[in-house]
Amino acid sequence: MTRPAHHLALKDRKGLLHVLITGDKDTYESTLAAVTEIAALCLQRGLTKVLVEHKVGGRLSTLEVFKIGAQLPSLYKGIYVGFVIHTTEVPDNPGFIQDVARNRGAMGRLFQNAKEAEKWLRSLPD
Repeated sequence: MTRPAHHLALKDRKGLLHVLITGDKDTYESTLAAVTEIAALCLQRGLTKVLVEHKVGGRLSTLEVFKIGAQLPSLYKGIYVGFVIHTTEVPDNPGFIQDVARNRGAMGRLFQNAKEAEKWLRSLPD
């Protein structure tokens, strides 16, 4: 039996879902699978706010980041997303995924830490 490429740790936090994505190595397939699974959980639970922390080693290519960012608005339609990327490798343009997603209608922002992301999410209407 093969291990999944990512693991999701979920915490319900009164009105929002806090998710930590972990794994051995970041890949396009594993990240897309993780964000798709998180979006489905939000829809199943009727949530409109999610804090996502991505803590997976490695780095995606610019094209892979673009492809994921372009899919986020349809996956998270009607859902505010506070996103935190924990990485040891500094991306060429850390805000690129946010720019791609927001230019296509996503309601999300990239943050330096979970505390800032949660504060922003809590400031939004339910």
